[in-house]
Amino acid sequence: MADADKQPDLSSVLNHVSALEKERLALQEHVKLQNEKLEKLTAAKRDEMKKQLDTMIAEWLKDIDVTDDKQKQEFMNGMERIVKDTKEDSPVWQVMCQASAAHKRNVTQLQKMTEEYNSLKTKVEGGNFASEDSRIAGGKRKDPEEPTRGGNVWDEFETMCRGSGLHSYVPDDKVIRDLRSEWKPLV
Repeated sequence: MADADKQPDLSSVLNHVSALEKERLALQEHVKLQNEKLEKLTAAKRDEMKKQLDTMIAEWLKDIDVTDDKQKQEFMNGMERIVKDTKEDSPVWQVMCQASAAHKRNVTQLQKMTEEYNSLKTKVEGGNFASEDSRIAGGKRKDPEEPTRGGNVWDEFETMCRGSGLHSYVPDDKVIRDLRSEWKPLV
């Protein structure tokens, strides 16, 4: 009878072990699928990082002045190790990406400013602003010729007050004559 009691216990233990084995296999399959997904994501991220390395960082590295090409190569080898290990959160990687992006932005801005400068230079030298007539074209009037400076300052002042459109105050002839008599030039 003692053997009969042990038999059902052994079958329940075997059933339990069998269920645990099925659960373990299911979990292993799940882990395998998750690892495959992770590897695909990591490979995609690695490819993206490699693209950034080849385009942005390599271009930036070519533009900077480093006297020893061996240093540039060592730097690129280090950056490739970061890409290989997919260490996107590496501070070195972050700084290099930001520095190369800033460099690219500055180069683009410099090129834009150069184009604007060349455009303005063309307008000034041979285009819209080359001559006085081309600058005044479009129905604008030329400024009246400035009167020749001659002998008497007061004559010039009177002419300026009467002829140039100063409407706020034009003194009477008698006032102007009195001013002339008071202010004789020191000769």
